Amino acid sequence: MRFIESAKSKKRKKRKKNKNKEFIVQYWSLLEPKPYAELMVAQDQLKDFYKQSSKLQEVKFKGELKRDESDGYVYVKVKDDIVHGLFPLIDKEDGAQKPPYFGKGKTGAHISAISSEEAEELKDVEIKEIGQDVEFELKNIYKTNPEGWDEMDMVWFVTVDAPELPKMRKRYGLPATYDGKGHDFHCTIGVREKK
Repeated sequence: MRFIESAKSKKRKKRKKNKNKEFIVQYWSLLEPKPYAELMVAQDQLKDFYKQSSKLQEVKFKGELKRDESDGYVYVKVKDDIVHGLFPLIDKEDGAQKPPYFGKGKTGAHISAISSEEAEELKDVEIKEIGQDVEFELKNIYKTNPEGWDEMDMVWFVTVDAPELPKMRKRYGLPATYDGKGHDFHCTIGVREKK
C-alpha cells in the first residue's frame, strides 16, 4: 500500500512547518541570545533538535536560586519561556500538556536543586546561596515514565548543565545529583497524565 499526498497537502504541511519555525524563533528571541533561536531552526530540522542540541551548549542562561517557604524545597527559577519555547518540539499527539507549574502562586519553569525531603533534614540550616544567580546550559530533551510522580505516565524534560548545583549540594552534605540516583538536573517541559 502506498501513501499518496496531493500537492495541496504538501503546501499546507510546508506552511505549517514554517509557522512552527516562526513560533520557535519568536519565543527564543525573547530570551538572549538570538543565535540560539537560529540554531533551533537551522536547516529546516526542528524534529532533529536532539542532534542540534550538542551545538547549543555554549549558550548560558541564568536563573535565581529560591526556597519555597512552605516545605523548604530549593529550585532555580528560570524564564517560563524556556518551557513555552520547547513545548512545541514534543509530539502533542502523545497527549503532552505543559507541566502544572504555571498560574498564580505556582513556581513556573524551574530546575529542582534540593527536594522537600532533603530540605526537611536542612530545615534549620540557612542556604546561603538563596537569591544568587545560577548559570546553566540546556542539553538534551528526553521523555520517560517518571518514578515517584504517580499522577503522570509520561514526562518530557530538557537536561541542564549547572555546575554550581552539585557543588552547593555537597556543601550541605547532600549527594551531587538532585535525587542521589545519578539523574541529571533538568527542567520539565511537558507531561501526560495517567488515565
